[in-house]
Amino acid sequence: MKIKNIKINGYGKLENIDIDLNEKINIIKGNNESGKSTMLNFISSALYGISRNKRGKDISDFDKYKPWNTDSFSGKIEYELENGDDFEIYRDFKKKNPEIYKNGKDVTSDYSIDKTKGSEFFTEQTGINEEMFLSTFMSEQEEVKLNRASQTSIIQKLSNILSTGNENISYKKTIDKINKKQLEEIGSDRSSGRPINIVNNKIEKLQDEINEISSYKDKKYELEKEKQNLSKDLEDEKYVLEILRKVKTIKEKNSINREKIKILDNEIDGYSEMQNEKQKELDNIRLEKKEIRKSHKGIYLIFIMLIVIITVLSVALNQKVLLILDGLIALIGIIFFIVDKRNKKRLRNSNKKYIEKINKIEEDMNRLEEIKKLKFEEVSKIEDELEQSEKIENDKIIEEYKDNMDEKHINDILSTRYEDIVELISQKEENFSNYKVSEKKMELENESIVENLENLVSLEENLDRLYEEKDELENKNEIYNLVKQNLEEAYEEMKSNITPDFIIEIQNIISEATNGKYNKCLVDEDGIKVENENGSYIDIDRLSIGTIDMIYLALRISAAKSISDEKIPIILDEAFAYYDRNRMRNILKYLDKQSNQILIFTCTNREIQVLEEEKINANIITL
Repeated sequence: MKIKNIKINGYGKLENIDIDLNEKINIIKGNNESGKSTMLNFISSALYGISRNKRGKDISDFDKYKPWNTDSFSGKIEYELENGDDFEIYRDFKKKNPEIYKNGKDVTSDYSIDKTKGSEFFTEQTGINEEMFLSTFMSEQEEVKLNRASQTSIIQKLSNILSTGNENISYKKTIDKINKKQLEEIGSDRSSGRPINIVNNKIEKLQDEINEISSYKDKKYELEKEKQNLSKDLEDEKYVLEILRKVKTIKEKNSINREKIKILDNEIDGYSEMQNEKQKELDNIRLEKKEIRKSHKGIYLIFIMLIVIITVLSVALNQKVLLILDGLIALIGIIFFIVDKRNKKRLRNSNKKYIEKINKIEEDMNRLEEIKKLKFEEVSKIEDELEQSEKIENDKIIEEYKDNMDEKHINDILSTRYEDIVELISQKEENFSNYKVSEKKMELENESIVENLENLVSLEENLDRLYEEKDELENKNEIYNLVKQNLEEAYEEMKSNITPDFIIEIQNIISEATNGKYNKCLVDEDGIKVENENGSYIDIDRLSIGTIDMIYLALRISAAKSISDEKIPIILDEAFAYYDRNRMRNILKYLDKQSNQILIFTCTNREIQVLEEEKINANIITL
């Protein structure tokens, strides 16, 4: 298999990347944080899909590699298999499955779909699953070494390569290790704190939460019903308020004419007041005229009686003083008589003037009455016009709202006085505001219920994921049991442990890369040992970092050649960081001899310089 082209529309920090690769060595060079590791992850994601689960990480790969500056989370990878078939794999990472084209034809539906992982096209094409691909053919930065899980994966995948029957490994020890790993990674009904126990506890707890939150469904139905009733009341209030405002507008629109009526009424009241004043004036004149005709005989009689009484008393009592008093009273009476005569004469002379004044006042009162009559007629005319105008406007309102409200109710509103309408509007606005507050409260309560129900969906999804996780653990447990069964069945047959070809391949790589310093090695579940110059085997952890990396790289390349008929590209990210120049030269010369396509990601020029010195052709790509 050869990767021919990588096109990245958007993946992590990378966007609008389009590079062609050759069939041999490809150097992808870029500074730190330039996106080399991101491109390496894009390759595996394009072939196997991208995980939305954290899998023990702080963040899932899906969230980690969401594009930074574009909405396009997609790309394409083109490759050719050993049989000559060309494939183009287009992935929109927001979707679960890719679009697959073989020799220009859409063959997406030709491959099986796993409900968790999606399309398994690459596994079916090469026989290599994602775990094996990552542990063998691809090494991320500072991960050239195979971890224990990867070695176990290779053992399980290649039962004829890494066996449990080596003279250095006992069958019982192998089974014990598998049992221990099975207990650690899965657990049992009798264990506690193990993955299967944790999952079961989570499922039980989550199921209790789901049962509790399910009651919110009934509460939501009740709230929806209450909200519908409130909505009906709110709609009724809205129509009433609209009509009241329209009536208020109509009445305010006619306020000029009403003001005219008010002014005219005030004028009429003024004329009435003037009439009253004239009437008072007339009454006073008539009273004054009447006084003229009054007789003062009673007063004269009093004077005469006083004089007689005082005279009799003065004679009887022989008091001259009383005679003097009697003379004074007689004198006052004579003076009063003279004045009264003169006033009567003056009033008789002015009687004609009183008659003229009375006639004038009566004429003024008649004129005021005529004016009032005209004003009343004007008021009546304006009121008729207002009544007609309001009737037309009221009819329009009735026609507009009769489908939404009872017509009698509308008429009641229309007949309301302006002052009451203002007060009603204030009340209705307050009611409307209160309804709105109630509606808002219901909305908030509904949001809380919806949030809980959405949480219910999330919990149910989590429960489904937990059941999937449980299924995976149970499937994995079955695999462990199957592995132990196969180991038991194959125990006698597989005592030779590792095939000679596999060991020879590793030893050839190590020997060539170390200039013959290490020529022999052993591989078991404890790791890798190399034969020292004195013939003893030492653990590679005692060697230099560069030598350790080189030996693990040798194991990867050897395993890669053994586990698949497809010559899968070997992808290395900063694999030679701890190599000195000679080791790098040896390993690059070795890689040049391989038939596998090689992709080397680096942030330095060291690999390029060595390739140029050794005149090894390579495709140089700079990010």
